[in-house]
Amino acid sequence: MKPDQTEGGSMLLEFDTTDVLCGRALQYFEGDGVAADLTEALRLFSLAAERGNPHDQLFLGILNEYGKGMAKDFAEAAKWYRMAAEQGYADAQCHLGGMYKNGRGVTKDEAEAVKWYRLAAEQNNAVARRFLGLAYRIGKSVTIDATEAVKWFRLAAGQGDAYAQYYLGLMYEEGNCVRQDKTESAYWYQLAADQGNSYAQYSLGLLYKNGTGVEEDEAEAVKYFWLSADQGNEGAQYLLDSLEM
Repeated sequence: MKPDQTEGGSMLLEFDTTDVLCGRALQYFEGDGVAADLTEALRLFSLAAERGNPHDQLFLGILNEYGKGMAKDFAEAAKWYRMAAEQGYADAQCHLGGMYKNGRGVTKDEAEAVKWYRLAAEQNNAVARRFLGLAYRIGKSVTIDATEAVKWFRLAAGQGDAYAQYYLGLMYEEGNCVRQDKTESAYWYQLAADQGNSYAQYSLGLLYKNGTGVEEDEAEAVKYFWLSADQGNEGAQYLLDSLEM
């Protein structure tokens, strides 16, 4: 018998708080203290989500978007993300921004994506900050503004977001609204490369190859080119081939 059932099988859930339901759902989802039961986990997540719990709404959105325990359903994912996002839940706002950016479950709308990313970014969501920085860098539904791009990249990079660290390194390498500083560029590339970012590994390899921002070191260059090439970076593979000639 499951811990929330009576002898007769009826569920004792009517007066449970959504936090209690969420906790039970996670138990069944992870098999924590009970036998893992995805069907039961989804039932409890749905109960809590329907009662307005934004964490469960976000979780259902993720399960629907990525097809965890169910067929992928982008429209259903967007529905749950929106319900949580409209309650001010930053992670859901970021996910909803992604749905609009990619046209998943909603009509593609870059302006709407930026709107939701901004709401999440203002609540310190690192991924949203990175995407907002990228919008300003390339002019997606906002006027290109490298200063704003650097601001948001720096905030996200400071939170450990590897892609933001890469982009900030790129801005320093280009001298785009910051003083050109290859040493500073190498610093941010290194942080991102250490987290496995293939673009940063490739860029750091180039700095080592050319001795810009770091001492020239072909062995280090080859190391980072290999790391990047192993993730499918064709530019890194080309340079490896050329170095071996």
